[in-house]
Amino acid sequence: MTRSAIEHGTGLRVRRLTGSIGAEVSGVDVRSADGTTAEAVVRLVDEHGVLFVRGQSTDPADLTRFASLLGPLQPAHPLKPGLADHPHVLANQTGGVTADDIRCRDRYNRHATNWHVDCTFVPDVPVYSLLQAVTVQPFGGDTLFADLAAAYSGLARPLRELASRLSCPHDAKRLYADWLLPGRDEESRDRLLALPVVTHPLVAVAPRTGRKSLVLNPNCVTGIDGFSQLESDTLLDLFLAHTLVPERTVRWKWEEGDIAVWDNVRLLHNYVLDHGPGERLVQRAMAGAAPLVGPEGGTSGGLPSA
Repeated sequence: MTRSAIEHGTGLRVRRLTGSIGAEVSGVDVRSADGTTAEAVVRLVDEHGVLFVRGQSTDPADLTRFASLLGPLQPAHPLKPGLADHPHVLANQTGGVTADDIRCRDRYNRHATNWHVDCTFVPDVPVYSLLQAVTVQPFGGDTLFADLAAAYSGLARPLRELASRLSCPHDAKRLYADWLLPGRDEESRDRLLALPVVTHPLVAVAPRTGRKSLVLNPNCVTGIDGFSQLESDTLLDLFLAHTLVPERTVRWKWEEGDIAVWDNVRLLHNYVLDHGPGERLVQRAMAGAAPLVGPEGGTSGGLPSA
């Protein structure tokens, strides 16, 4: 059995899950957590990338309160409404998996899920994502996480140096292309069309730790500035393959009430569509937001021209 460590001054018990990322934390109650607990959680996220807390209250008000301790609450989603009484919480009803849902679309994406970072198609990217299981099946539906920081540091030096000079457009229309089809909701289409394309550095420097991470989001990255589509796709595919090796990942088996909190910029995540037709409901909140800063000082939406 993996041994636990005590987070000094807080009484939180921490159990590492892999040799790379992920830790399970006990001693947290989102209903009574305070600033001291939040500071410990932030330190542990810096260290482990993603934390998992078992058996918490599923009241969206408690999730919102806990998220607010980590930073300013963010809208539930730039394009989708939150819960009626909890506008900072997005409910994701992801049950009812069919054979068509698990049809492979390409090496990294599937028909109804894919590896992604939350909401990089806005200038100020959310710092922390919190996801909670409300209704889950007894099998399947796990969430996977992959470490973009370890992927960057593991690149050969010439590739690190190249990546550190590059920037990428992030376009929500890539993710929500079906919103633009004939007959779709006009209000949603207009919101999508009004959202400008945002440029982020391909490598971001974490303000707290100085850790460098690749900024990869297959959901909405359309290419690399100054590169042809073939060059962009080939290089981004290399970076993504380098990220998704098993030694840079952790997989979480949900139970109702579990909460995951992670560094949204540092980690990709993905949901496994293997739980069949049963219901699966998760809710998400996000805290903190800031432009991404590259190694050479360029920031989101304002990178120096090549």
